[in-house]
Amino acid sequence: MKLAMAGKAAKVAEAVSSTRWIFLPLGLCALAAVGAHAAADVVGGRVLWMVDHVDAFFDAIFSRWSVTAPLVDLVGLAQRTVFARAVALVWELAADWLIALPLLGYGERTPDDEVALARQLLRKSARKPLRMVRPVATLLAAVAGSCAVARLLQGSVQLAFHLSWLSHLAALAALLAMLVLLAPRAALRSLEHGKDGVVAAALLAPFCIAAIAASPLLSFFR
Repeated sequence: MKLAMAGKAAKVAEAVSSTRWIFLPLGLCALAAVGAHAAADVVGGRVLWMVDHVDAFFDAIFSRWSVTAPLVDLVGLAQRTVFARAVALVWELAADWLIALPLLGYGERTPDDEVALARQLLRKSARKPLRMVRPVATLLAAVAGSCAVARLLQGSVQLAFHLSWLSHLAALAALLAMLVLLAPRAALRSLEHGKDGVVAAALLAPFCIAAIAASPLLSFFR
């Protein structure tokens, strides 16, 4: 009986291992996309804050004269919100194109081969700082995505079992697993993908700041 169960478990493990080449790239891509969405939410909030202040500045000027007073109500909260969401959406789609989609080409290697490849690529990229922008942005997006997934798991476990310690433990375990197993591989694939231009670097550099703001890592250790 035990031998039969062990044989079935071995077959299941072999089947899972044989399909890793499909699910691992999809998992990396999905994780980066979730992180890009979390960062885009931060961008949308910042854009709305800036638009509100610009609108308030011009409203203060236009309200001084009766001729220009009607212009105060020309741009309302709805228009400002739509604009901020549109900017965040375009930014998110651009980040998905630059960060998430290349991860679908991930090719699995042994841990030793991945370490050797990472060292080789880092040596080549040391003289070209622009090549490091995309891998850093990908790594930060993976971290932000890990936080978002772990937070979702925490809420789901809390609703199902009503045990705060269990939900917190499950979220922390999932977070650490993704940070150790997925995030470095995402950065490696991004580094392997190739060099970037000035436009991509200019787009992804602010994205890195938004991804950091969307990564509440310390909240999982409290």
